[in-house]
Amino acid sequence: MDPNPGTFPILSYVMSRFPSLTSKTTATTFSSDTELDNIELNDIEQPPSPPHSQIVGQMPNLANPELIQSMARAISDVQAARSVLNLIGERPTHEEVDHAKAKLVELEAQLSRQLEGIVLLSRPPEIEIHVWRAHLAEKEKQCREEAEKEKQIWKSLIQLDEMHEGYEKLLKDAEKRLVRMYDSAEDGDIGG
Repeated sequence: MDPNPGTFPILSYVMSRFPSLTSKTTATTFSSDTELDNIELNDIEQPPSPPHSQIVGQMPNLANPELIQSMARAISDVQAARSVLNLIGERPTHEEVDHAKAKLVELEAQLSRQLEGIVLLSRPPEIEIHVWRAHLAEKEKQCREEAEKEKQIWKSLIQLDEMHEGYEKLLKDAEKRLVRMYDSAEDGDIGG
């Protein structure tokens, strides 16, 4: 779930420079800017991995520790979102999402048929009308609860996909933020 260096080069680079911003660690969030200020960069004298050395060559201000610290603070929301997604699991495939949506439609149709069947039941003459209505209401309630329980499984899968989709948007927004910060640093305003 780390950002793709080809799609999000600056974000990927910044996250790679801080051990606590990589997905290999446990889900940790920063409670203060001081914690971020105390994070040590990976050894700057060691050459970064090839995709990252290329971006530093193209954007030399990325070697500035102050800029990197500032950028790391700016993307703490990405770290928090990634931690949550790491806990809840991988993104479902399009086929799984389509199947879940189809199951929801199927379950809704099944519930409609069941409710229609309940409405069409005729009251036995020996049962009073208010007792019969209470009985029908209870049957309807049971049908709805069972259907909702089954639908929840499929809704959860769709929600997981939506969360991953939101994470992708978050990555795009973070990359744009970092580009603006880098541009500001080039103009002499290192803090962003």
